[in-house]
Amino acid sequence: GLDLGANDYIVRPIDKNELVARVRSQIKRKRYTERLRDSVQTSMELAVTDALTGLYNRRYMESHVGTLVERSAARGKSLSVLLLDIDYFKAINDTYGHDAGDDVLRDFSDRLRACIRGIDLACRYGGEEFVVVMPDTDIGVATMVAERIRRRVAGDLFAIQNGQKSIEVTISIGIAARLTPEDTAGRILKRWDGALYRAKRDGRNRVVADAA
Repeated sequence: GLDLGANDYIVRPIDKNELVARVRSQIKRKRYTERLRDSVQTSMELAVTDALTGLYNRRYMESHVGTLVERSAARGKSLSVLLLDIDYFKAINDTYGHDAGDDVLRDFSDRLRACIRGIDLACRYGGEEFVVVMPDTDIGVATMVAERIRRRVAGDLFAIQNGQKSIEVTISIGIAARLTPEDTAGRILKRWDGALYRAKRDGRNRVVADAA
């Protein structure tokens, strides 16, 4: 029985005090094992996720985007990347406080998740910048998704200060796609950064796709 995985055994005739003691011991062992497993799982999640928004963090994105680009090239499939930036986010923090800024970041992350697929990789890149990597998606479809996200953000006010106030929030989005089999993650991200810069320069609250 022990070889098959049993943790303990008792021999007849059964002593009630011994039975109670052994049962208590096994329950304690099980609870300890569960706490240890939960602690390990929590530590693993904290290592790859952003604590405020629940999205993947920059470290996770940077360690996986190269693999996704290579996989896309090997399969001959499209891949697009979105860089999203909350417009005038510093002004929100300066006017309403950092707690209000955190409210906006959490709400924005929820809206972002609602607009993308399960296979898309959504990350908080840093501060008020977010990234979505979209496998099997060409730049035309990615542009439609980005526009849907932009409308979802601009269309409804963001509640702050425990719902006591609501404010308008907009975002700017830059898009780049894998163009050739030789295209690397670095090249894609450089074009994607340029697209976001143009979206900001041209007035914010807009989507700009850079296909070249």
